Amino acid sequence: MHTIRLRRPWLRSLDPQSPPQKVDVPDTAPATAPEGSVISYRRVFNRPTGLTPADVVWLSLPHHTAESIEIRINDALVHQSVHQSVQQSKTTAPIRIDITARLQPANQLVITLTTGRTFPATLDAPVTLEIESDAP
Repeated sequence: MHTIRLRRPWLRSLDPQSPPQKVDVPDTAPATAPEGSVISYRRVFNRPTGLTPADVVWLSLPHHTAESIEIRINDALVHQSVHQSVQQSKTTAPIRIDITARLQPANQLVITLTTGRTFPATLDAPVTLEIESDAP
């Protein structure tokens, strides 16, 4: 497996009217926002070169903190979930999504998080592309 870490530049927005901030992911300085606020992280990336028909590209997010999460690739919803137990433990299950069919030469990834009652919403772990080959 080959792993590509989606590093800076990420753009973090608290609302559509505010200008986005450039941040690193993992985000070590999460935005302060009231419960129920929506925070979006945006990142542009190119389709990995050298992919074959036997390759599968996974978007991997091992951890995040949020009441809910929505993930879009090129405006297509690829994942959505609400975490009921997050308020107690602040932990979330890893997310791994096959995005192979959604990839274009240039791609936009948008991860939208909703803040919880007692904690900020943040991408607090690296976001990666994992390339696996089914070739023998």
